[in-house]
Amino acid sequence: MKKLLYLLTIFHSSFSVFGQQEIGIKANVGLSRIYNNENSPLTTLKIYFVPSGQGGIFYNFNFGNKSLLGAELLFIQINGKEQLDLQGTDIHGQPSGETFTDNTEKHISYLGLPIYYGFKIKKLTLNLGIQTSLVLMSGGEEKGQVPDGYGGISTWDNKFDKLYIDAFDFGARAGLIFNLTNKFSIEGTYYYGINNILQKDKYNSELKWKIQQMTIGLRYTFFTIKKKEKK
Repeated sequence: MKKLLYLLTIFHSSFSVFGQQEIGIKANVGLSRIYNNENSPLTTLKIYFVPSGQGGIFYNFNFGNKSLLGAELLFIQINGKEQLDLQGTDIHGQPSGETFTDNTEKHISYLGLPIYYGFKIKKLTLNLGIQTSLVLMSGGEEKGQVPDGYGGISTWDNKFDKLYIDAFDFGARAGLIFNLTNKFSIEGTYYYGINNILQKDKYNSELKWKIQQMTIGLRYTFFTIKKKEKK
């Protein structure tokens, strides 16, 4: 019993010394894309990284001199852009020399919850974890053109108030944090979505949409709790 009490005392003292907690805000800008595996012999698909961003609050619990556990609550804006070129064919299935072009932009707003483990090396912290996100809203726009068969061009411009996607996304997240001062830090993050966010049905069971995002920004710690060792 005495040994157990002794171990508990040491455990409590360790957390009293190293159990520093931090709460702050962050804002990042960067690039994102929504990967699409659509492919066929007659199509050429180009998928672009476009501007995106995220911002919110973070919480860190530091234990020991080298480790921390972190969690964040973020508003995440994901944008994607792609261009699909389809080669036209004649009645015999041979290339006609005409090209059908379709440009699509997608926009998704998420409420994100990253959770990660961080390893500290002096002023630098490497972190790795997972991120789960809930869709707040989505939309998009599709523009295209096609030869009309009479020497002219037919065009279209369609807007979508909601994308045909799942309510949740999840994936792996990695980051780097460099402390400039006790309050300010520079952060870089990379997120790779594992989930196929496109809702499945019998017509598109093989089609997949997956999210990627990389950002850089600032973190500001406005509240710190550091317990002192009890004697």
